[in-house]
Amino acid sequence: MSPRRKVLFRTAAVLLGLSVFLLCELICRLGGWGEQATATDAFTEFVGLRPLFQLSPDRQRYDVAANRRLYFAEESFPAQKAPGHRRVFVFGGSTVQGRPFSIPTAFSTFLKIGLRHADPTVSWEVVNCGGVSYASYRLLPIMRECLQYEPDLYIVCTGHNEFLECITYAEVRNSSELLKQTHGLLCQLRTVQILRETLRSLSPESGASTSAPLPARPLLPEEVDVLLDHQGGLEAYTREALQSTQIVRQFRINLTQMAELTEQAGVPLLFISPPSSLGDCPPFKSEFSADTTPEASAHILALLDNATAVSADRADKVVGRLKEAVHTDPSFAFAWYELGHALLNANRSDEALAAFIRAKDEDICPLRMTSALQQVMADVARTHDIPLLDAHQLMAGLSRNGIVGDGMLVDHIHPSFRGHQQIALAIIQQFRELELLPPDTAEWEPAAQSAFEEHVLSLDDLYFLRGQRTLQTLQAWAQGRGDGPPLVRTSDEGSPAADKNN
Repeated sequence: MSPRRKVLFRTAAVLLGLSVFLLCELICRLGGWGEQATATDAFTEFVGLRPLFQLSPDRQRYDVAANRRLYFAEESFPAQKAPGHRRVFVFGGSTVQGRPFSIPTAFSTFLKIGLRHADPTVSWEVVNCGGVSYASYRLLPIMRECLQYEPDLYIVCTGHNEFLECITYAEVRNSSELLKQTHGLLCQLRTVQILRETLRSLSPESGASTSAPLPARPLLPEEVDVLLDHQGGLEAYTREALQSTQIVRQFRINLTQMAELTEQAGVPLLFISPPSSLGDCPPFKSEFSADTTPEASAHILALLDNATAVSADRADKVVGRLKEAVHTDPSFAFAWYELGHALLNANRSDEALAAFIRAKDEDICPLRMTSALQQVMADVARTHDIPLLDAHQLMAGLSRNGIVGDGMLVDHIHPSFRGHQQIALAIIQQFRELELLPPDTAEWEPAAQSAFEEHVLSLDDLYFLRGQRTLQTLQAWAQGRGDGPPLVRTSDEGSPAADKNN
């Protein structure tokens, strides 16, 4: 056989094989089989997925599954939604869950109480799906799951946790564009989806929804593995390791998928941009720029020391020295924070606010939602016509000089009881704008606030004691005093990973 005939023969064999696959794909599409609710991205899939809720033994309620309660508080709702009831699911991280306390004083609970007064004719169910340390990419599978529970509205409050796993799982984000695009194309094929669902159904783990991954694709672990939970976690944060641009890009993808998911399901969606402490929370880690010389670094530290030594009545001199420090290295977060306080002392609150925001954005350990992530949420909300409640601006309006701090938050991100109540009232106002509630009346809000107070007073002393203990643990955790297994360096790219054997 001539070389040309061999090439033609092999080409025909390949085309014949592909034709069988294409025929199967055509049949699946005509039959409506293997359709996805929404597109998936390589970085919203995991080694395995477990449902958040499970049916109770008497089949009357859905409860948070026992194997998810390390990160989720106990929560439940009726298996059958009664006529006339409306069901709201609230997704997010520890802010949604109500940390350092729990769901009884979270804004979801105050929302439910407030809705009873805002519209007594409707019974509202508000289901709290707040997972400790859960970032946007971990919320997506839960949002997909909850579509089967007859939701009337989704609320998503997220943005603080995007960097918690960013270094440990750097290889997931850093996969080549070719791999990402190839995986994305494969995920659009109905035959591939049917194969994955078949393998998933054959999983030996009862009650789990274990994914059947496509080959040669990095996956996120089944459950959260936060860097700061490990000894040496804070030291692992560096400016280079953060790769903030990729985190911001992925956040946009995640929020867009949320928007598309709810649009396709016909479920209204409300975004909440969570609050951050600015005036009472110094950066968790500051780092000089790589271009800053040792001499310049020493000069900045000297300026900071000198500014501290200057008497308070010479505010302009302090401001001048600190401005010299931030000009010498604009990347050193702590200098911006100190400048913010100096500007406050000089009664220049607008400039102080800008300095505090810059200190937050330059933080090498970003435990607070950055300005770039806030902008992404605003962009996605505008593009998809999604209502956006800016809880940080809400808190700023109730804070001295418009700078959020200990007056409204109990730590760097978690609202006080009053803060949660204000968020709940603002959500109710959003409901009115969405025409989910009748026109406003003057009587309901004072009655709701009175009910808030009665509810808090009804909680026992042990609830508050546990919350205070959790707050102390959170403060130590944020300072890098996690007591989990130490981090070790991987041998390939030098990114840190947890040593599970210790």
